[in-house]
Amino acid sequence: MHMDRAIFDLEATVEATSLYILLCALLDQGESLTLDRARVQWNGNGDNLVRAAQELMDRNVLEEMRPLENNKPLRMQPRDKWH
Repeated sequence: MHMDRAIFDLEATVEATSLYILLCALLDQGESLTLDRARVQWNGNGDNLVRAAQELMDRNVLEEMRPLENNKPLRMQPRDKWH
């Protein structure tokens, strides 16, 4: 299991926390971490997905990727880098 409960200590938005949980589930299933793949299971709209990913990047949960591309792999950062 990849999910770190410390995500809740960040007090991120519901969308960012939800995206983190979704990405962890994809990792557990051996899936690739891309916005395109996450979008298949994302319940919100595309703008919310992008904002959630950007927030996770701003908090260093995801490695910075600018510009954010739908088909490029996202990379999780270790918890000690989160802020």
